Amino acid sequence: MRYKTLRIMAAVLVLGLLAGCGGAKPQDAYNKQPNVPASPEAVGSLKIGQMATIDGLPFWVAESKDYYRQQGVNVELVSFKSAAERDAALASGQIDGTLTDIMGAVTLHDNGTPVQITSVNLGATIEEGPFAIVSAPGSGITTAEQLKGVEIGIATNTIIHYVTEKLLLENGFAPEEIKTISIPQIPLRFESLMNGTIQAATLPEPLLSLAVHKGGTVVLTDAKAKRNYSQSVIVFRDEVVKEKAEAIKRFFVAYNMAVIDIKQDPEAFKELMATKANLPPEIKDSWQVITFSPAQAPGKAEVEEVVEWLLEKGYIKERVSYDEIVNTTLYPQAR
Repeated sequence: MRYKTLRIMAAVLVLGLLAGCGGAKPQDAYNKQPNVPASPEAVGSLKIGQMATIDGLPFWVAESKDYYRQQGVNVELVSFKSAAERDAALASGQIDGTLTDIMGAVTLHDNGTPVQITSVNLGATIEEGPFAIVSAPGSGITTAEQLKGVEIGIATNTIIHYVTEKLLLENGFAPEEIKTISIPQIPLRFESLMNGTIQAATLPEPLLSLAVHKGGTVVLTDAKAKRNYSQSVIVFRDEVVKEKAEAIKRFFVAYNMAVIDIKQDPEAFKELMATKANLPPEIKDSWQVITFSPAQAPGKAEVEEVVEWLLEKGYIKERVSYDEIVNTTLYPQAR
């Protein structure tokens, strides 16, 4: 009962913080009182791009619980098989926003698709880090020191590349001691690691857990780093933020309600996660559902460091400021 009360209070809080934003007051899905309309005034629709990755869970939970409709916003989750396909859809206006990472957001902005980072999705805390450098079964590599001079499978100019370098530099590597090989396709990188073609690779979940299940060893993980280098973020195109601000605010109310549900009972959503994120059968039963933090802005240091890295590598042409690319006004503010 105590936790149920906390859920009700949290839902009321986020709804109350949106009061005065214009439009009809969103419905409190946890505390349906007789004087609350069954169907609040609709404030618009959003198309949000996704891929079959674990960080999509709050989106799927909010959808399955009908929280979007209860908040008066029509949210369509559009699935993509590749980041390139997803980003092309965003650039062409086929979708309003997407789940990506800070590097992806900055790169989109630099390539002529102005976007605003509206919230961290996964990675608000260090424990939420989803990437790790894994050594191959039988390689004998168990410590960071043993990775010096060893080619590590990555995808160049991606968050995987960035995380790999940051983890190694944090552990005392000189730049010349870092060796990588680009294998962009994650399934191929995984297979190359498992068959010993490469001795180490940086992997995301759930292939990270599958690699460990098959005998791989986690050597370094950003879940234990000085800070989380692999934050996923929710972005919307600039014009969408201007035209659909109220819809985005309602979306984040529903999103936060889903986050509360996941935190209360993670295991209740294991089947949903397994289905939507295509969890490998070998790890489905042992998989522990990751909890998420409420919607919040990424830190200034995290964003600026990514921008500097991209500039140094020559992957972007111009520096974008934190205030230019991060919008902190669209989700319920803590008080």
